[in-house]
Amino acid sequence: MSLPPPHAPQTRYAGRLVAVLFLLAGWLQPLAAHVVKQLYGEFHNTGETWELEILFDAGYADPVLRRDAGAPQPTRDWLVALPAAEQTRLTAEAKRYLEESLTLRSGGAKIEWQASFPDFDSTPPDFPSLLNDGAYFHVRLRPLASTPGKVTIAMAGGDHPDLVVKFPGAGDATYLTVAPGGEVVLKEGTGEKVAEGHSPVVVAFEQGVVHVVPRGFDHILFVLGIFLLRRRWKPLLAQSLAFTAAHTITLGLAAAGHVTVSTKIVEPLIALSIAALAVENLFIREARPWRLWIVFAFGLVHGLGFAGTLSTWIRPGEGFFLTLVSANLGVEAGQAIVLAAAWLLTTGWHESRAWPHFRRWACVALALTGLIWFVERVV
Repeated sequence: MSLPPPHAPQTRYAGRLVAVLFLLAGWLQPLAAHVVKQLYGEFHNTGETWELEILFDAGYADPVLRRDAGAPQPTRDWLVALPAAEQTRLTAEAKRYLEESLTLRSGGAKIEWQASFPDFDSTPPDFPSLLNDGAYFHVRLRPLASTPGKVTIAMAGGDHPDLVVKFPGAGDATYLTVAPGGEVVLKEGTGEKVAEGHSPVVVAFEQGVVHVVPRGFDHILFVLGIFLLRRRWKPLLAQSLAFTAAHTITLGLAAAGHVTVSTKIVEPLIALSIAALAVENLFIREARPWRLWIVFAFGLVHGLGFAGTLSTWIRPGEGFFLTLVSANLGVEAGQAIVLAAAWLLTTGWHESRAWPHFRRWACVALALTGLIWFVERVV
């Protein structure tokens, strides 16, 4: 009778522990299904005065939805269908939230500002239509008095989103990001001079990265599903390039307005892609030709997911192509970070007896996590 290999029980326990951790992540991650991580605004400086126009998530303006982090993002149709009184209540709540979150100063003194809601100037209101079909409206902030000196803006610390501010100009636009607890200069002084920001290409790259690492947990798990098939760099490179090529196509088509797919369809399919890839890993050991086509097909779906998350600021217009390419390069860089981290963490260990057990249980956990998300996003 043959004896079990040394440390086999410990290996199986380690694999099961990994499965439990993935499943816990699968249960906990949907609790952050609708948490606003970023506000987007445009700063317009006329010399004598200025205004900051913010694109506000209408669902986040509702205190009940804001406290329920597991609530899905409301759609534009939901916002349009609300009674006028409810729409007005949302504008008041949005103003209250911005008053609590943002602090504007000039010459060290706090700036008092008024808020207007230009989308409500028409009847019915003309709400923006974005790629993710989310419920948004514009909030326009203007100072109540002249601010000839330097103007700064600060975001409250703690559980608050980033504020990305666009500075339109005669040439390329520039961007600044106000992190929670941070403060930046909006305007240096009188005249047209505004703060120095980053180019849209740089910002697009940064946003592409952060929408994979650390914000795109479902995309991270999909890339790990690619990694867990076989730890060899040629198959990994081929699958990564197939995935990138696919999501580049749909991200570009969606961002240009040629393709529109509801997040109610896209998000469950993304979850299902994780489960399908992990299940296939349990039955094959090499990247067969059809594997690349499967990864490519799922990449098309993930591209629509990226389009939804990036839809508040990547839009057709001057510099659209370069911005789109830069965002995709950022996404690819995020994927490379995930693959590199997985490669480094498994160096040496992948040749041990523990590896097959770990790989099997990790794939089981990925599959179950994807199925959990699929059910939650459909229901």
